[in-house]
Amino acid sequence: GDADSGSLEQFRLSLISAARRYRRYPPQAMERGWQGRVEVRLEIGAEGQIRSASVRTSSGYAILDQQAIEMITRGKTLAHIPPALRGRQFTVDVPVIFDLRSG
Repeated sequence: GDADSGSLEQFRLSLISAARRYRRYPPQAMERGWQGRVEVRLEIGAEGQIRSASVRTSSGYAILDQQAIEMITRGKTLAHIPPALRGRQFTVDVPVIFDLRSG
């Protein structure tokens, strides 16, 4: 229902902002000018734990994909799960952008 999509969006935004703290642009990717967008799919279990973290859409560079997964899984420890989603299993897709101009 609507409450669900609102809560999911809330969680997604919370996750994105938490993940920013763990953002590291891999030096190897910087040196080579690699950039891209990764979409990470996170499956959250009923107890609030990560059941799986996978790349839904690859940036084309394994190193950036890996970094995105690490950022999101670490960000998850800080992100707040909205009450409407607690005790439930759900999936959220989170974009991570690697852009050399913004670092």
